[in-house]
Amino acid sequence: MRTPRSMLKAAALATLVLTAGACTETPPTNGGDNCAPSSRNDEIRLGLAPACEGCHLTGNKPFFASLTAFENGLAYDERYVKRGDPDNSPLIQLLEGTAPGSYPQMPPGQPYDELVASGRVKLTIEQVKAWIRELPPPPERLESPDPEAFSVRRLSAEEMVVSLMEQLGLTLEDFVSTSDPNWRNKEYVVNGGKLFVWPGDWAPGISRQYVSDSRSVERFDALGGGNSLVYRKRDVSFGPSAAQTLVQMSQAWCARAVDKKGNTAVLRYVTLADTSSKNPDAVQKNLRTLYLRMLGQPPSEAEAKELYERVYVPLEAQSTRIAWIGVCASLIRHPLWITY
Repeated sequence: MRTPRSMLKAAALATLVLTAGACTETPPTNGGDNCAPSSRNDEIRLGLAPACEGCHLTGNKPFFASLTAFENGLAYDERYVKRGDPDNSPLIQLLEGTAPGSYPQMPPGQPYDELVASGRVKLTIEQVKAWIRELPPPPERLESPDPEAFSVRRLSAEEMVVSLMEQLGLTLEDFVSTSDPNWRNKEYVVNGGKLFVWPGDWAPGISRQYVSDSRSVERFDALGGGNSLVYRKRDVSFGPSAAQTLVQMSQAWCARAVDKKGNTAVLRYVTLADTSSKNPDAVQKNLRTLYLRMLGQPPSEAEAKELYERVYVPLEAQSTRIAWIGVCASLIRHPLWITY
């Protein structure tokens, strides 16, 4: 299925932003993935990011969302870092797995030293200790967040699953067999050909006990989903596996929405009997409405024209069903849908 050129250009920009990871304030150097730190504190932030940003890029403790967040929320907060005293700093205790309380180790699941040994993380605990010993005092007033600043992140796997079900008028029962009244309490059966995507630590499916098709969870993992039961963090990048899974998911789920009887999420102002020659006004109205529904803003004249001429019309030559599946899927893969 073809995508308008404007979408491809925007996708390239979005990919650059999404794959930058922790590089939220300094661009990658030499066109690669390495970031140029703007200060010693930023160097530590970027060094810890591969181990920590999966849980702390967003949420109530977004320490790695920016250098400002790192300094305000972690570096100069004595609940985590005691300047000049690394051994009594909870941050070091968490990295070493000796912290008191419910969470003695961060990141959970794998000791920090093992992450360093595997090459996933370059910054050692000793280097973090040296930074704490030499940490200068904070400025009189730490930098405040800029409400005008532009920031963007990719949707999480959970957000993709929930958003798509809502936007496409689908429910859990559209994917799994519910004929048995007790189906939620035992291994469920995935209806064939629906490309089900579901988190392994949600119910049904929790801890894989109720999953009859392991690919359901594997697809969720490929989208970057985490699993608290096996201590796997979210993948905040948007790599080839996530892109490939989203392509398959968008086409399969849009087909399910188009084929679902009585569902007006995709076909609100048209039926499959309406074509661009028989009812052009209805087709155009439905296309613009679907764009607004999926992306949260109305299309410009140029965007609507390009989507119609480059996606809908070529696919309508095969069938209106395929045409609307193609339009729906192309909108899901649009950078405005993928990002937040």
